Amino acid sequence: MPIRTVILGNGGRGKVYSDYIKRHPEQFELIGVADIDGSGDFTDWRDALSKRLRAELAIIALPDRLHYAAGKLALKKGMHVLLEKPIGCSWDECRGLLALVERTGKYLIPGYVLRHTDQYRKVKEILEAGTIGEVLSIHHLNAVSYPKTVQAFCRGQWSKTDESGPMILTKCSHDLDLIAWWLGDKKVLRVVSMGATKLFKPDNAPEGSAETCGKNCRAGDCVFRDDGEKCVYKCGADVVNYQSTLIESEDGPLVNFELEAITARRGRFTRFFGTKGTMLVDEGLVRVREFGKDEVSYSFQAETDAHGGGDDGLMQFIYEELSSGRNRAKEIVNETVRSHYLAFMAELSRRIHKVVCKL
Repeated sequence: MPIRTVILGNGGRGKVYSDYIKRHPEQFELIGVADIDGSGDFTDWRDALSKRLRAELAIIALPDRLHYAAGKLALKKGMHVLLEKPIGCSWDECRGLLALVERTGKYLIPGYVLRHTDQYRKVKEILEAGTIGEVLSIHHLNAVSYPKTVQAFCRGQWSKTDESGPMILTKCSHDLDLIAWWLGDKKVLRVVSMGATKLFKPDNAPEGSAETCGKNCRAGDCVFRDDGEKCVYKCGADVVNYQSTLIESEDGPLVNFELEAITARRGRFTRFFGTKGTMLVDEGLVRVREFGKDEVSYSFQAETDAHGGGDDGLMQFIYEELSSGRNRAKEIVNETVRSHYLAFMAELSRRIHKVVCKL
């Protein structure tokens, strides 16, 4: 029988999931959509969680600050939950949802689509096979690109940390989920992180700039100009332009994670250095070179195309989990909470300028 599903939030991510459901009616039945703009069956997301709908799965794609409240209510009403990242904007919210999962036995599955791509599944397979030996260090870069940064993290809904959370959580929890996945059950010992907001401040605005881009702006050839939008230097954004994080684990690799917001190219790039070889992961390409052997490469769907197939992969994973009757709810949410833990540790380290051993 198809899994009876409600979707809370009919924006970009909500439409991705509803599109999958339309293509796979044998797996899911969409019985309600909620969005404040009136495009769904309900304007209040709470109404979509009503008992009369008898939903088995709630897909939560609301603004970040509503994730905890909506996830909490759905779990209490006996539903499994697919929750867009982040699952909580604070460590207390994450722990609260973890406690609810333990009490209800329901699934709380994060919208971490990258681990469900063919590319990253292949990376995990190569690591577990020991092809490059024991991994000594991992270098991982998320190059956000300056168009994405100014659109979403300066002018957009994620521009202010106290309203949405730090950028390492709101943008890079995908990366930290991958890192936590690669580390497996290895205990994290220490995290140190450095980064700052330097560029998008009023003092750096070019001469002649106005409060809003347009005919009144005399800034000339400003590369961040977008007519009708707030001047990127004057919108009050406080998210980082860059952040460098070192993660030390017990008997595991040292992870160097770089967040670069102001880049020309957008993408994720990873280098694994092992005792028997190296592995390089770029957009849609995995290259493995064992010492003394020729390089072997694998090509995959690019991440810019439906997250490299991860959107569909996540929904297929959820269907299989809920249909199989396996009880992996706690295991799944523990993996999720661990990635968030890394984000909060990194942000705390950045703010207090010290190595953090635990929250």
